Amino acid sequence: MHTTIEPLTLTGDSVRAAGSEHEPPGLQADLSLVSLGSVRARLRRLLLDGGAGDVAVADVVEVADELMSNAVRHGGAPAHCRIGLVRRSGVVRIEVTDSCPELPRARRPGPRGGLGLILVERLSERWAVSAGAGCKTVWAEVALDRSRYDTHAAAS
Repeated sequence: MHTTIEPLTLTGDSVRAAGSEHEPPGLQADLSLVSLGSVRARLRRLLLDGGAGDVAVADVVEVADELMSNAVRHGGAPAHCRIGLVRRSGVVRIEVTDSCPELPRARRPGPRGGLGLILVERLSERWAVSAGAGCKTVWAEVALDRSRYDTHAAAS
């Protein structure tokens, strides 16, 4: 099932259809044609509708925003984002592809930025870059079970 909301596309079955043989729920966006705010809002709704907790939703949206922002700011057009929920492992995988083959590098944080990849590193289970011919894909996986990071829950 594909529900198209141009140029932002929801993919897969309902988030609640765990164990389905069909495509996992997610979204795809052409970052040249859609605002990052609309992708963040759609992603937030997709996760909340699927029962993800507030901390997990905030972390996934933050990582997605950083990767998308970096592609728009530093990568070349066209830039595309694909986000999928991987049910069996309980993670959300975020993939952002742009047409700049230069690999991202961490910068020293300052008034003009430099915190993006540090945030991605801290909030994701793992992340990496896949280089292609004339492009690159930066991906990250964020766990939906963020309870182990909740220091307030451990103190109770």
